[in-house]
Amino acid sequence: MGNWVSFFSSNLIILNHQSPITNHQSSIINHQSSIINYQSPNVMKLSRRKILTSFGVAASTLLLNNCTSRTLSNQPFQINADAQASDIPEVQSVRLGLIPSIEIAPLLVAKSKKLFAKYGMTDVELVPLRSWRNICDRTEIGTKLGKNNQGIDGGHFYSPLPELLNEGLINRHTSKTAMYVLMRLHTHGGYIVVSKRLKPFGIQLKRATFSPWQDIAKLFGKPMNGAIAEIGSNYDLWLRYWLASMDVIPQKSIDILEIPFDQIIPQVKQNKADLLCLDSWHSLQLVEANLADPAIAIGEIWRNYPGEIFAMRADWVDKYPISTQALIQAIMEAQIWCDDPANAQELDTILALSFNDSRNLISQPIKIFAQLFKNSPKQKMRRLKIDSPTSIKYWSNDGISVSYPYKSHDLWFLTEYRRWNDLPDDFETKEIIDAVNREDLWKNAAKAIGVPDTNIPISTSRGIETFFDGFKFDPERPIQQEI
Repeated sequence: MGNWVSFFSSNLIILNHQSPITNHQSSIINHQSSIINYQSPNVMKLSRRKILTSFGVAASTLLLNNCTSRTLSNQPFQINADAQASDIPEVQSVRLGLIPSIEIAPLLVAKSKKLFAKYGMTDVELVPLRSWRNICDRTEIGTKLGKNNQGIDGGHFYSPLPELLNEGLINRHTSKTAMYVLMRLHTHGGYIVVSKRLKPFGIQLKRATFSPWQDIAKLFGKPMNGAIAEIGSNYDLWLRYWLASMDVIPQKSIDILEIPFDQIIPQVKQNKADLLCLDSWHSLQLVEANLADPAIAIGEIWRNYPGEIFAMRADWVDKYPISTQALIQAIMEAQIWCDDPANAQELDTILALSFNDSRNLISQPIKIFAQLFKNSPKQKMRRLKIDSPTSIKYWSNDGISVSYPYKSHDLWFLTEYRRWNDLPDDFETKEIIDAVNREDLWKNAAKAIGVPDTNIPISTSRGIETFFDGFKFDPERPIQQEI
């Protein structure tokens, strides 16, 4: 596998990258958000620049310097044991949709350890769904504020899905569904994995250009294809970024296939997908089935990258602000609990049991996952660098808030989305981000559970972000690269 990784590493020719943004409306709770000085949506174009240096995955541990207005305190703090909802929640029930994955651990912990109930939300239903399309469909339906059990009120989303729903830009959903982003759930955990079919190419080709790479793949029966679970998702954007950094242009040099989660293993077995960008759980499934090896962690491409999010329908949040804050407080407390090394074994057990209980989370049996966590998680998961600097975190990492929803990250996702997808000419990025991102509610909840001011970001921008290929994304001057 070392040769395979070095093959990918040696071909990482450094390239540049881009990003977008959105705006936020005030609603029920006095909302005077600090809005960072974004440039207008007419983002500048930067031609493809190749920097002479190339470096591998090993060197990419030096990946990222996150610039913040201030480094957050790393000092441990005690959650206020008496913390509770600011008042009795207007409603105690809510339906939240989930895609089963390790990334949603804070939601599972908040439910399992009765943290939702602690803050007055005694009837939180976690609804397992099979795809992001299901998440969108059920969110658009909604629960009609508790009167419809076919829909959901919010839950687990990728970026920039809430912004796209907000603007009616999801296929099949032309009507707008007003959304609020409330918090990030994690950083790290995503991987690009490569099929075993391609392993010999790493030994033979090393620094070869992509063209003969693809030709040899065809000699083995099928061309190389990339794959993700949904076009336009965060994993799609990261896979395209990585390929483009090697001067491999998606949909020109290589096709990117959309493969549902439950079809990923069969498709890899049939040699229909070779380069896949997936979450921890689905990456683990491929590795354990001996079908793929990890090529690079997304945390190596962008250290402390913004992970998936907790978002809700705006009408629910606006009508039930106390219930909303109660949900955020419970998930925050769960994030802090998840990051505490003293809780690692119990967290493993909660994940294993949650994934095995079909009534609770997922309909398919997940014996491998339970085995991984119950028996020897570190030994099994080391292949995915679970104990490395790129292992998944939920509350904070390197003195940086993981949970806080930085608007500058919404900007990156929308800018990168625009790089590969069409957005309307009148798509007002700044205004949309400010309308959807409710970082003000995050701050209210953080203060309510006793998070010190030194652990609460003072800026909605995390500053300049540096990627593994040397590209620097500046939220104040968002650059959209050419394809």
